This record gives sequence, C-alpha cells and structure tokens, in this order.
Amino acid sequence: MSTKIDELFATLRGLVADQTRDLAMAMAELRSVAAERDKLKLTESFAVAGWNKAALERDNARQSLRAAEADAAETESVNSDLRTVNARLVADLAAAMERLNHAESIIMQ
Repeated sequence: MSTKIDELFATLRGLVADQTRDLAMAMAELRSVAAERDKLKLTESFAVAGWNKAALERDNARQSLRAAEADAAETESVNSDLRTVNARLVADLAAAMERLNHAESIIMQ
C-alpha cells in the first residue's frame, strides 16, 4: 500500500511540477502581452499626437489659403482700379495731345 501511495505522490508531484511550469509559461506570456500592449499604447499616443498636429496644420493652412484668396481678390480689385485709372490717364493724354496738336496748328497758321 505504501508503494501505491508513493506512486500517487510521485504522480501528484509530477502534476504539480507540470502545473507550475504551465503557470510560469502563462505568466511569461502575460508579461509579453502586457509589454506589447504598452508599446501599442505608446505608438497610439504618438499617432494621436501626430494626427492632432496634422489637423492643426491643416486648419492653419486653410486659414492661410482663405487669407491668400482674400488678398488675391483685393489685389485683383486694386489692379482693376489701376487699369481704370490708367485708361483714363491714357484718354486724358490723348485728349491733351489732340489739343496740343490743334493749338500748334493754329499757331503755325
């Protein structure tokens, strides 16, 4: 009977040793998964920070574009005004030259 008990204890010790090894392996796997999770969280935080920075830069670029479009519209308006003034000046010059030519022709007679 003591042989049977010794055999049962030996079997029990083997099972305990197997369970201990399995537990150690499971704990190691959990540590590995936790480390991977921590890396992924860090990567995610970098990605979120990058995304937020890109969104801010996009918004700034949109504001700059709207300002540039407004400046371009204002510049076009000023250019239009200058073209109008230039056309008037050319017309005034042509009229003045015509009066000058007329005056010279009167003087020459």
